[in-house]
Amino acid sequence: MNRRVALSTALAAMIVMVAGCAGVRYEDASAKIPPIPPGQGRIYFYQLHPTHLSTRQQKLRVNDVVVGRNKPGGFFFVDRPAGQYVVTNLYWTGDGVTFQLEAGQTRYVRSDTPMVLKAALTLVDPPEVAQAEMRRLRYWGAASPEQVPGL
Repeated sequence: MNRRVALSTALAAMIVMVAGCAGVRYEDASAKIPPIPPGQGRIYFYQLHPTHLSTRQQKLRVNDVVVGRNKPGGFFFVDRPAGQYVVTNLYWTGDGVTFQLEAGQTRYVRSDTPMVLKAALTLVDPPEVAQAEMRRLRYWGAASPEQVPGL
């Protein structure tokens, strides 16, 4: 039984490593991401590399609309009109983050997914903190409606 656990753990670690290899890093992708459309703001979603072997992905919602999935070691973004927003995951509507998004503004939401089902969402401010955390994360644009060709 111990050998089975060890093999499962090693396989999970390899999956996490391989999954992290897809996509362009934020530090390289940021120059290729188009500017924010007039009258809109941008919301980045990201999840740091896991400290455990969980590869859990959850659907994330903006004002009750699913916009994509979090991915360990990845990020994506959506553009939305200026206004009030609530970000939650698909199943835990009572938790999440609420914020005002101004035209031209960029906000950052970090998803920390522990071993339990519920994702902890954090609005990261100031933006420099989020950008530093995202530096080595990979673009996961296939998860969101806003996709950047060539990344």
